[in-house]
Amino acid sequence: MPRKQSLMIKKVEKKSVAEIMGIQPGDQLLEINGRPIRDIIDYQFYSADEILDCTFLTNNKVKKIQINLEEENIGLEFEPMRFKRCGNHCIFCFIDQNPKGLRKSLYFKDEDYRLSFLYGNYVTLTNVTKSDMERIAEQKLSPLYVSIHATDPEIRKTLLGLKRKDYLLEKIHFLTNHSIELHGQIVICPGINDGEVLHQTLQTLSSFFPGLRSVAVVPVGLTRHRKGLPKLKKHNPESVLDIIRIVQTLQEEYEKKFGEPFVYLSDEFYLLAGKPLPSFFHYRDFWQIENGVGLTRFFLSSFEDSARTFPSKLKKKQHLVFVTGTMAEPILRENVLPVLNRIKNLSVRLLPISNRFFGGSVTVSGLLTGKDIINTLQKENKDTTILLPSNCLNTDNLFLDDVSLEELRRKLNRKIIVVEDFKTFWEEI
Repeated sequence: MPRKQSLMIKKVEKKSVAEIMGIQPGDQLLEINGRPIRDIIDYQFYSADEILDCTFLTNNKVKKIQINLEEENIGLEFEPMRFKRCGNHCIFCFIDQNPKGLRKSLYFKDEDYRLSFLYGNYVTLTNVTKSDMERIAEQKLSPLYVSIHATDPEIRKTLLGLKRKDYLLEKIHFLTNHSIELHGQIVICPGINDGEVLHQTLQTLSSFFPGLRSVAVVPVGLTRHRKGLPKLKKHNPESVLDIIRIVQTLQEEYEKKFGEPFVYLSDEFYLLAGKPLPSFFHYRDFWQIENGVGLTRFFLSSFEDSARTFPSKLKKKQHLVFVTGTMAEPILRENVLPVLNRIKNLSVRLLPISNRFFGGSVTVSGLLTGKDIINTLQKENKDTTILLPSNCLNTDNLFLDDVSLEELRRKLNRKIIVVEDFKTFWEEI
């Protein structure tokens, strides 16, 4: 019978030691050198030795094989890991705000420290057990990314929909004491964890520096699909400026104390307030760029570097439309458009897309959908080439509403270039 803690074998390479010893797809790897193998992380960690005493379950019988990795190829491919679901009920959860009818994966709420280690997903740590913590420490599963939101236990319980205390600070203390690098995030819900609560949260967290390497402060994202969900306030100019003031004051304090800001605001706060972005150096190693922290500054810096290699003239006239979210439009209009339009025979204009799918309060390009782009661009001149930011698409070239890039090209009947960077951009126009 299959065991709960084992690694299922998907494929066995031909002429490998596993095939020679009779291991087949569907068998299970149970142990390496006496250590239980629960997933691919265990496998990679415990297979670091040269000599491996492996225990398999094959045809409902236990089989032991000794493998010398210097001389033999084990030759195994394993089934994908199954991840833990989130048991929290966060009042701001973006997944709860998805409309019906999307692909199933967009409704899966993960809460698994292994995903945090492997891919940088944020976890609340509410479901980690003592043995999980010991495993993280033993295997040095670092860095991890932690959703904090508030350090006051009652406010955190409100935000996460918890009925019990989850001992977050004790967990952070344990992990940082065991040399696990952490990066935290705080999703600001106006009237709940901003103001003095935010100030106190950051001051409490600063005591864990440098184990807790950085903390990102990001605005709550609210879609138009919040029927039956808790009522939350939107950010307004006053609340945004107050958050910037609190964070900048603490950044100055932490710069003097730690030599770096420790806490970082997401780009949205500066853009919403019409404030200038911090310098490139401010973000240090851009620890939380995937969280929208420093992404705009990094893009502008990369664009400036690329601009040194731009051609002065194109062989034939090109008319391009650069699709963007409404938030980034002012930055692109000021910093990108003039540089591109200085090139002879090149005409580029911006087309900000209003997000009707999620609602007007969602303004970032990464959440644009295929249908909104189609509906907007159908009115455009057919002779123009469309520049599409790559963050609109997943690895399967699908938008969030399941429209594919090919479907977009077919329905608009024009050339579409997906822009990842401006160094390769010229090869496609």
